[in-house]
Amino acid sequence: MKIIMNKNNIKWIICVILFICFTNVSTAQIAIVVNKNNPIDDISIAELKRIYLVKQTLFSRGKNIVLAEYADLKEEFYDILLNWSLIKYKRHWMKLIFSGESYGAPKEFDRPDDLKKFISKNVNAIAFIALSDADDNVKILTVDGKNPWSKDYPFK
Repeated sequence: MKIIMNKNNIKWIICVILFICFTNVSTAQIAIVVNKNNPIDDISIAELKRIYLVKQTLFSRGKNIVLAEYADLKEEFYDILLNWSLIKYKRHWMKLIFSGESYGAPKEFDRPDDLKKFISKNVNAIAFIALSDADDNVKILTVDGKNPWSKDYPFK
């Protein structure tokens, strides 16, 4: 099959490339998850911000929070939660680490199964994951009283 390059074909190809480059291809619904044995069921946006900015390092019962993140959703998560780019968030963590205010950035996972395994082994862990990847190995939290299936859930 021979492809003929003419003005219409070139315009079409440029339109497709621009669409791909400037369209947010991530359509995953984000869920906030914790260990099934963690007693919290709901978390506020304000508390999530404090946790991911390391201004709050303990759960209400006095246990150290262990942060984890799903690599494929972190750019979208930090944009929604903090209105920050991923670069800005990484700079924030570098400052915390070099100043001695933090022991390390959130543990990053490339595969949802590895993240869920980590959460299931760490009762004080909190993470974000695609809702479609959440299962019985983790507990899905409501955020400000809204579950991920609500139309006004903040991480849609």
